[in-house]
Amino acid sequence: MEFKVWTPFLDLDKEFRLFDFPRLISEGREFPLRPSVDIVRKNGDMVVTAELPGLDPEKDIEITIEGSVLSIKGEKTEEKEISEDDRYMHERSYGKFQRRISLPGGVSPDKVTADYDKGILTVHVGLPKEKAEEHRTIPVKAKTT
Repeated sequence: MEFKVWTPFLDLDKEFRLFDFPRLISEGREFPLRPSVDIVRKNGDMVVTAELPGLDPEKDIEITIEGSVLSIKGEKTEEKEISEDDRYMHERSYGKFQRRISLPGGVSPDKVTADYDKGILTVHVGLPKEKAEEHRTIPVKAKTT
């Protein structure tokens, strides 16, 4: 029996992450993984964290900066097998993923670092120092007729 997914649910999931459809295949098409990502500003840096459990960061994850876009991409392949008395289970989980994040202008690729610990990828993006805003009062002139 072939499992078919009703595509409006997949479109809805892409927008709102209501369901977890990371491994579904329908009509020969693989639906990409979409890892959860948090983006915060901390100590003058932009910090991006992504949940990527079960990956080898040196082999499975690629981080690039092109222009003002940070790209995190990779592929997950995992296989589990359980064989006990009268029970046998063989499960595979796999898929490619990519998250693209817009960066503020002026970010230097030299100021980007990444580390991976216990399934969490953390990318620190050193933001350029903001110029102190000049305070200026603009006079309003009344127009005379």
